[in-house]
Amino acid sequence: MRVLIVPELYRPDDATANGTLNDATVWVDSWLDIDPNLHVYWLLAPPETANYDPEYVHADRERVTLVEAEPYMHGHDHQHAFTESGYSEAQLEALREAIYDELGYVDVVVDQLRRGRADLYKWLLALDGHRADKIDPIDIIANVHDLQLPFKYSGTGWRNDFQRETEITEAVLSDGMWFKAAVDADGMREYGEQLLDDSVLELALDEAIQTGSPIDFSRFEETYNDEPQWLHVAGSVWDKKQTGVVMEIAELLHEKFGIRTVMTSMSQIPTEYADLSWVEAYPKASREEFEAALQKGDLCISATEYETLARTWFEQAGSGQVLIARDQPWIYDCIPSDYELTGDIDELADLAVWVVEHWSEAVAESQRMLEYAKDIRDPVRSGQRTYDDMARRVTEKVESYGPDQNDEIVGETLGEFDGTVGLDELNERSAKFTETGEKLLDGECALSEVVYALRRRGYRDTGTGKTPVFEQDER
Repeated sequence: MRVLIVPELYRPDDATANGTLNDATVWVDSWLDIDPNLHVYWLLAPPETANYDPEYVHADRERVTLVEAEPYMHGHDHQHAFTESGYSEAQLEALREAIYDELGYVDVVVDQLRRGRADLYKWLLALDGHRADKIDPIDIIANVHDLQLPFKYSGTGWRNDFQRETEITEAVLSDGMWFKAAVDADGMREYGEQLLDDSVLELALDEAIQTGSPIDFSRFEETYNDEPQWLHVAGSVWDKKQTGVVMEIAELLHEKFGIRTVMTSMSQIPTEYADLSWVEAYPKASREEFEAALQKGDLCISATEYETLARTWFEQAGSGQVLIARDQPWIYDCIPSDYELTGDIDELADLAVWVVEHWSEAVAESQRMLEYAKDIRDPVRSGQRTYDDMARRVTEKVESYGPDQNDEIVGETLGEFDGTVGLDELNERSAKFTETGEKLLDGECALSEVVYALRRRGYRDTGTGKTPVFEQDER
């Protein structure tokens, strides 16, 4: 099986700061372990553009190919408004060169962009040489990361009802949907009912899966101090995060208990916070600085208006920081509904004081929440669930494939080989068996037809890079 995965980089200049990419790297790692013959293609901005190492996305492995191209609207004044808005010509050409020019192919696309899916589908079918009377060889899955629901984007003028309506419609009409969080699946049902026939919407939702946002908690050291000494304020200083509210609580904790604050952020930290005598600030923090703060911190506070299965606070909790959370719908996708350390935004300060004064009880409650989150966000479970959905799709296509004359030619050509078949060699030798003396793929035959003819005969793609190589499965 060959998979193309396209994450949205909502932080286009700092790839590793995107939870979307972090989720996908965990999946790819799991898929490669599950299936020794899987090949993964990434479509990402070049490392020098998006500030990441190829090894971060496992592109140092033979069965992973990094397809690099500048995304749509890259470098424009409003590029941040278009990080999910479709495919540039450079990206489409890069897919041709890296995959189809090598006689590679794609079985499944995991597409996180909200726009451009129809163009991508058309392009890949054209590169395959797909014929209208044959089964569609590719399934495109809408990877719904952050559905544009009204409560999420009330202050963003260019995300309006139209954006949400088109996102819902395009996702429902895709071959499948993966939801990062239940709040988005519920929101799609609520708002999709205003747009789509119930039978269409319900069928798509019934077949959809929830991936969770996987976190490998074994990477973090869950230790608790006898009493709290540091509050850790991490992540973006965006309006929705209510950093001002959190820092007011930080000041209260310092005045009342002497608790200091360590701040880490991928962006700049305002001087009004960074210059405080009781604050240790790390603007544009490196991963090493962030991980050091994870071990230093004892408390963390989520006052955000909305998230979709946030990552940072749970990495903090996994590192032994007691999580105090604002009571918002999104939070219950990954914490127990009866978690005692939640409250309205104007209750968070009193809650933080209670936590410090009842530290042992607060630690026990945070530990209970963390065990729940570990199950919800288990990387193994998420990887297996997503892999199974893709593998099922490929199996169903092989079973529904109808052999014809091209299939017969593949069968005859296989007599030239002894168990191992490269697609390029197969195509070369097929000229002996075509009526015209042309290679099979020079005539009316799609690349996917050759692939399915091989699979139907028990050959498996070994997952190599460049031109695929098939072997007879002796199981």
